[in-house]
Amino acid sequence: MTAVTSPRIGVAGLAALVLLQLAVTAAPLALLPFLGLHIARMGAAPTFWTAAALAAPAVTTLAMTPAWTGLARRFSLPTLTGWTGGLSAASCVLIALAADPLMLLVARFVQGLAGGGVVLALAFRAASRTPGRGFALMQQAVSAGCLLGPLAGGLAFERGCLGPLMLGCGGLLLAVTLAAAAAGRRLRAEPDGVSPNDRPRRRELSLLCAGMCGSAGAFAFVAFFPAWATAHDPAVYTPGLIGLLHSLSWLVALLVLPLWARGLDGASPGIALGLSLIGCGLTFAAVPLGTGLAGIVALRLLQGALFAGQAPALFAAVEALGPSRTVAVARARASLTVGQLIGPFAAGLALASLGPSGTVFAAAGLSLAGAAALAAAAHRPRSARYPTP
Repeated sequence: MTAVTSPRIGVAGLAALVLLQLAVTAAPLALLPFLGLHIARMGAAPTFWTAAALAAPAVTTLAMTPAWTGLARRFSLPTLTGWTGGLSAASCVLIALAADPLMLLVARFVQGLAGGGVVLALAFRAASRTPGRGFALMQQAVSAGCLLGPLAGGLAFERGCLGPLMLGCGGLLLAVTLAAAAAGRRLRAEPDGVSPNDRPRRRELSLLCAGMCGSAGAFAFVAFFPAWATAHDPAVYTPGLIGLLHSLSWLVALLVLPLWARGLDGASPGIALGLSLIGCGLTFAAVPLGTGLAGIVALRLLQGALFAGQAPALFAAVEALGPSRTVAVARARASLTVGQLIGPFAAGLALASLGPSGTVFAAAGLSLAGAAALAAAAHRPRSARYPTP
C-alpha cells in the first residue's frame, strides 16, 4: 500500500489505522452477501427484514451527517476514532448474539452510528501530507476489506460459524481501535485555525451530485450484474464465477490506487473524478454488447481500476473548496451513501421495464449523469456561482 507516514503518527500508527479501516469494512461485508439467508434461518419473513436491515446503516449514517461538525469541534480525533471503533465492535457483537431480526436490525443501526466513513477519512487525511495520498490509502484499506470480508463470511456461513466470526471481528476492532487512537493522539480533524462551519456552494453541490451518481451507478451495477449474467449465459456465469469477477475488481482497485494518489496530487481532483465517472459509465454500457467471457473479464478489471479513484477524488475535490475538512468529508460520505440507496432502486425499475440489460444501461446512465453534472458546473459562468472563501 502507499506509504503516507506523518511525523505525527509513524509507521506503526499508520498500520493500526489501516487495520482499523480494513476491519470496519470487512466485518459488515462478512454478513452482507448472506443477510437474507441468515434472516431466513431465524424463521422470519426474509423480504421485509432483509430490506430493512440493508437500509438501516444508511439511515443512521445520513442522520449523523449534520452532527459531525459539532462533534469534531468538541472532541479530539482520537476520541472520535474510539467512538467509531467501539460502536463498530458493538455492532459485531450484537450481530453475533442476534437471535431474531429485530436485534439484527438494531446492530445495523449501530453500524451506521459509528460513522467510520467520516471519522476514518479524517484520520487518514490528518495522517497524510497530501489529500490524494491520504484518501487513496484509505480506499486501499477499504478495497482490501471488500475483498476479504465476503470470503471470510462465506466460509463461516457454510460452517455455521458466523457468530464466532463476528465476535472475533469485534475483538479485533477493539484492539486496533486502541492502537490507532493511541498512535493518533496528535492528529487533528481540522487544520489549525479552521472552524468546521460552512455552507454549501454551487460547485460543491455539483461535486456531491456527481459523487452520488457515481456511487449509484456502481451499486446498481454490482447489485444487478448477476441478473444480467445469468440471463445472458447461466451455464458460463455461475455464482462462483460472478463472485470471482467481483473479487478481481477489488483486487485491481487495491493495486492501482497508488497511481490514483499520484494523479490526485498532481492534477485537479475534479478532473480525476470526471474521468472515473466517464470511464465507469462507458465500461458499464459495454457489458451487454456481446464481448464474450474474455471481454467481460477485461471490462470488470477495468471497472475496478476506474472506480478505485472515485471516492478519493470526491473527498479531495470537496475538501479543496474549503475551509472545513470535516464538513467536506461528512457531505461527501453522505452523497455516496445516498447513491448506494438510489442506484439499486433505479436499476430495479429498469429491470421491470427493460429487462436485465436495462439494469446495466441504467448503471451506465447514472455514472455518465455524474460526469455531466461536473461538466455543467465547470461551464457555468462565474457570476452564477457563490464566491469562494
